[in-house]
Amino acid sequence: MQPRIACDIAQDESDCAKLMAIIQRNILKIAEPLVGDLQWYSQNALLVPESLKIISVEKTDNNRFKMLYNFDWNLFSPCLDLNETVTQKEQIMFHIVPGALEFEIIDNTRPSPGDEL
Repeated sequence: MQPRIACDIAQDESDCAKLMAIIQRNILKIAEPLVGDLQWYSQNALLVPESLKIISVEKTDNNRFKMLYNFDWNLFSPCLDLNETVTQKEQIMFHIVPGALEFEIIDNTRPSPGDEL
């Protein structure tokens, strides 16, 4: 099931600023799937709290939108003398369904060693 933000919005809404405001108010509800699995970068990678920000929302097609966003993640490893913060820019498609905005998340969980074989 794709992540959703419940809202009372018309299915033919095209005001990108209005959609952006709705998403920004509810961003924490979908933060985990937006950020994905930071294990791809490092086992020590962590999302920087409150760093998830929407850059823009653009209409791409009838009832389809593209959201550009960024977030910061931190890599701390005292043994390797690492303490870096990286800003990651991403984009995601979403559309309006009755009573919600539905996001098209791509699963990026790190495969297990068994999956890799």
